[in-house]
Amino acid sequence: MTEQAVQVWDSIRPLRQRDLVARHEVRIGSLGIVAATEKIDQPTDWAFEESHHTIVVHLGGRVDRMDCEFSVGPSGHVLPSRGDIWMIPAACRYAALAQGDRAEFVEFRVPTSLLADAPIAARVQHRDDFILGAASRLTELVSTRGGDLAAMASHGIVHALQLHLLERYGARLPAKGRRDLSASDRTRVAEAIRSQLDARHSLAGLAALVGMDARRFSTAFRQAFGLSPWQFVLRARLDEAARQLRDTQESVTEIALAVGFATPSHFATAFVSRFGVPPSQYRGALR
Repeated sequence: MTEQAVQVWDSIRPLRQRDLVARHEVRIGSLGIVAATEKIDQPTDWAFEESHHTIVVHLGGRVDRMDCEFSVGPSGHVLPSRGDIWMIPAACRYAALAQGDRAEFVEFRVPTSLLADAPIAARVQHRDDFILGAASRLTELVSTRGGDLAAMASHGIVHALQLHLLERYGARLPAKGRRDLSASDRTRVAEAIRSQLDARHSLAGLAALVGMDARRFSTAFRQAFGLSPWQFVLRARLDEAARQLRDTQESVTEIALAVGFATPSHFATAFVSRFGVPPSQYRGALR
């Protein structure tokens, strides 16, 4: 595959190795903070699908090319400028392919509970001066060996940032008659599927996890994930099968049964549909 042929990561090809120049990670209260500078002179993958919300603030550097895709949300070609903010909801799949010189950014890992369980919208190039100011100052504080005053300043900024996020993005869902999945609902359902890939998941059973009837749940699930519940289950099974083909020595038949397919032939048909080659050929190409 040539460099020109590289596309946004689709969970099929391996993620490209990242070239971090500097990285500082801390946790202050319930908020995770990563301040990083990354070399991107080669095509670079950024991918998220987390149980928490992720807020990425672009602080500087030069990005000549960037294409991004959300499972549900804005997708396409976009170039970040200083202060642009990417908001990636919990349980939402996001991938980007970037190339240029360097990228300087801050990543906030925000628990769903911090925003009162609100299902935030996926955003690109969002602007929020308060978040930008907090990200810039926290980068300075976590990147240097400060003393007690620096620690106190960091905690004060994070406390104010948490209040700002809750006030601006944390509107609660109606308690009754709701038609959307909350942030924790999305995570709960996704984890229930991925933790029991070989189970016979039913629409009614998944709906019961979040206190909805099957019809309302089916609509809410598609709005949240961009897939029907069955499509999501199938994709999760195939993605895990691909991982096992890469990382284990288990036979194709053993993997097929482990991830929930009734027969190897059904598994092979579904695998070809998603990855373009049979399971054995996929494993052989990797080797």
